[in-house]
Amino acid sequence: MSFSGEFRHTLLGARAKNRCCRVAFVTGFLTGAGTVASDGAVKMNYTDPDVPGILSEYLPAFDRNASFSTEGDRRVKTATVASTAAAKLLAADDVALPEFRCNACKGNYLAGLFTACGRVSDPGREWRLEFSCGDHRARIASVLERLGVAAKSADRRDERLLYLRSSSGILDFFALMGESDFYFGLMNGSIEREIRNSANRLANCEANNIAKAISASDEQVRAIRYLEEHRLMGGLEPALAESARLRLAHPDLTLSQLSAIAVPPVSRAGLNHRLRRICEIAEIHRQKNAGKEKRKEATT
Repeated sequence: MSFSGEFRHTLLGARAKNRCCRVAFVTGFLTGAGTVASDGAVKMNYTDPDVPGILSEYLPAFDRNASFSTEGDRRVKTATVASTAAAKLLAADDVALPEFRCNACKGNYLAGLFTACGRVSDPGREWRLEFSCGDHRARIASVLERLGVAAKSADRRDERLLYLRSSSGILDFFALMGESDFYFGLMNGSIEREIRNSANRLANCEANNIAKAISASDEQVRAIRYLEEHRLMGGLEPALAESARLRLAHPDLTLSQLSAIAVPPVSRAGLNHRLRRICEIAEIHRQKNAGKEKRKEATT
């Protein structure tokens, strides 16, 4: 089962006891999935197998005269509700919010809406809360806005979506829903992911620094070897010659480590300047020798 499916299953397992909360849940579910058919019945698609049980249990609180049936054997099934109150709710240009009579009503309304068309990604991978709205996007966007949820619109293939991508927005949504355990679970997931990302960034940074240090050391050693092979070390200033000998003796050390053991002491910046100067001197002599070789070849 997906992360979103597990949450929905947990959500539906926590049954609302108060009548007002059941009315709020059904109203949210109708808002998220309901369409009025030509015969006046309300059709709602759903995927969660817990939906028929909870609707059968909650519908009498919403409309005691409502009848309910389901059909379809595929993953997406259709629930049909014969209810004048449900059809009237959805016939309005702007679906009305129910009267929230207790502190849990708003959370149950959002739970119904989420059950109807919502899904949430595992925060360990990415932050994303979506509502797959179909033709109901305008009315779902309207009720979310009235509840203080600023969702953005997007189209993906044949889906019309409303979505939240910011961690703060998603955490606020679940806090508004009253799902404190899930709220803190998401928050912990966010913290864990940030710790992992920080550790990875540090590891990558350290690896890059090591790679740069090794590359620089190799270049310096090659330059010093070249000067030795061509008997040019004697022409270096004493400070440069000492730094060259130090680098040859410790090719694996970083500049900071190398400067720490230098005698007489030298700063990291000073040592770096000396080694760069040695590389420049070696390059100058390489170019001179290359020019001599070309002239020799031209005269032969």
